[in-house]
Amino acid sequence: MARKVRDADWLTRDAVEGKPAEPCWLCGRLLGQTVDRFHPIPKSRGGRDTVPVHPICRETIDANLSASELVRHAEAGTALTDTESIARFVKWVANKPADFHSATKAGRSKPGTGGTHRERV
Repeated sequence: MARKVRDADWLTRDAVEGKPAEPCWLCGRLLGQTVDRFHPIPKSRGGRDTVPVHPICRETIDANLSASELVRHAEAGTALTDTESIARFVKWVANKPADFHSATKAGRSKPGTGGTHRERV
């Protein structure tokens, strides 16, 4: 099969002709070129719906909340920003560009992942 040859500006043309940019479900900033689909209620807990988020926002949620905590937020109808670490992240990322990415700090140690949990003595 032959490859389809496109002119150099096909990326910008497709972006302009495409759908209007959606806001991120977590931080509210407009989404960039890289978009993750996130399950507010994890699939393991019966969730089917997905919402668009920035990759850095998804990493932050995964680093700070377990599946059980996500379900509790959904059942109670509370925003994830009620969690202090998520609220601090959203405030910090508010003025960053849409495709901004940075390493995400490990927020909590997950049981069974082999991570070490250190306590102060």
